[in-house]
Amino acid sequence: MRPLSYQQRLFVEYYLGESEASAADAARRAGYRCPETLGPRLVKRSAIRAAIDARVESVAIAANEVLARIADVATSDLLNFIQVDPGGDWKVDLKQVQRLGLGHLIKRLRKNKDGSSEIELEARVPALLKLGDHYKLWKGEAQSQLTLVELAKGLSEQYDQLQREERADKTAESLSGPTGPVQ
Repeated sequence: MRPLSYQQRLFVEYYLGESEASAADAARRAGYRCPETLGPRLVKRSAIRAAIDARVESVAIAANEVLARIADVATSDLLNFIQVDPGGDWKVDLKQVQRLGLGHLIKRLRKNKDGSSEIELEARVPALLKLGDHYKLWKGEAQSQLTLVELAKGLSEQYDQLQREERADKTAESLSGPTGPVQ
């Protein structure tokens, strides 16, 4: 399959963007003559269709990923993001957030002029409501295969496992220390 021409790549970009899947409009914006007839033909060409499908696939989020992220928000705990020192002061631990892959839970992070930090997580109640709607909890049609409690327990177990692995890594690092030749 030959690579797309510049005009064909423009067509794909417009088709997926500003033209909102209108083949005729995308062809017009890409500079084709007779866009009303040529646009639909372009979409049917295998190379262009493959380019469109590849772009859609790379940007799309799977339904279970959406549910997992909403569940993360619903079960988020601010203590996962901070370190408290013996004096009671705290600071945001962004390395921990990155390690756990929970950056999507942070709505706002601010460093004040006095050096203190503020962190705001995404709202939990709307996330819980969305999960409740998805699992039909409000209409008495709850699906028996999964409850919010089971989902929260599963996420909690995953978090605990990550922490155990992290502690094991730190222990292994401290034990390995510098070694010299054996005499």
